[in-house]
Amino acid sequence: MEGCLAVDSAGKSGGLALLWRDGLDVSVQNYSNFHIDSLVRLENEDVLRFIGFYGQTASKSRQQAWDILRRVHHKVNEGWIVGGDFNAILNLSEKEGGRSKPKVLMEEFCNILEELKLTDIKPCNG
Repeated sequence: MEGCLAVDSAGKSGGLALLWRDGLDVSVQNYSNFHIDSLVRLENEDVLRFIGFYGQTASKSRQQAWDILRRVHHKVNEGWIVGGDFNAILNLSEKEGGRSKPKVLMEEFCNILEELKLTDIKPCNG
């Protein structure tokens, strides 16, 4: 493994890591407890921004995390991918078990995706 950046957890929760293989040109731009912002130079010399993201469940912390994505979005000049655990759902069909999520939280997440022009990519089971 050529590169690694790990952000320590706060107590028993959180913690992020970004790992990349030998030969991949990755430049970490910024990081916090909620994200790791990096630029990746592809083999064809194009640059892609990759954000590793961990969404918070507490209301105040969740807003801070969304604000981080907003700040990154304002400086993006290249294609970008945000991956990780948003701790949010767009609709109840994404929820398995546990208590139902309030509609306002689903609307908030939907609005953030629209505002940042992000597309939800569903996992493929095949």
